[in-house]
Amino acid sequence: MSKRTTIICLAIVPVLFLLSWYISHRMYDEFLRFGTGVAKYKGEERSLVYACYFTGLYLAIFLVMRDLYKPKKKSNKN
Repeated sequence: MSKRTTIICLAIVPVLFLLSWYISHRMYDEFLRFGTGVAKYKGEERSLVYACYFTGLYLAIFLVMRDLYKPKKKSNKN
């Protein structure tokens, strides 16, 4: 994996975190607004936890891919 690809993949991490937090937060708001079949949802908001899980999963996959595609070392055989 080249250095450029590594930088691009790591630059995606904050975007992924914010996007997953935003989506899960909006879903929580929608469930509160329209109800979930019960009178009132008593659970707590876990948007931050879900965003951390998704980001951690992405980073774990990135580390495995980086390990699998290491750059080949140049040999100096003359």
